[in-house]
Amino acid sequence: MKTMKEQLVVWCKVNNVPKPAKPKKRHKKKQPVRQSEKLTERDMKYLMNTNMQTLRRGKGGAYK
Repeated sequence: MKTMKEQLVVWCKVNNVPKPAKPKKRHKKKQPVRQSEKLTERDMKYLMNTNMQTLRRGKGGAYK
């Protein structure tokens, strides 16, 4: 006993009916590869706030 799909293929061949067209698959675009971010030592210090200006108390007011 043939499956329904096989019977349909045989019937299409006998009656000269073209096979139904399969829908085309869309290819997904690949995401571009990101380069790793390289930070300089100066940038790292800035991000960690280690080179911030500090105010010191002195005679007559605050000094940098």
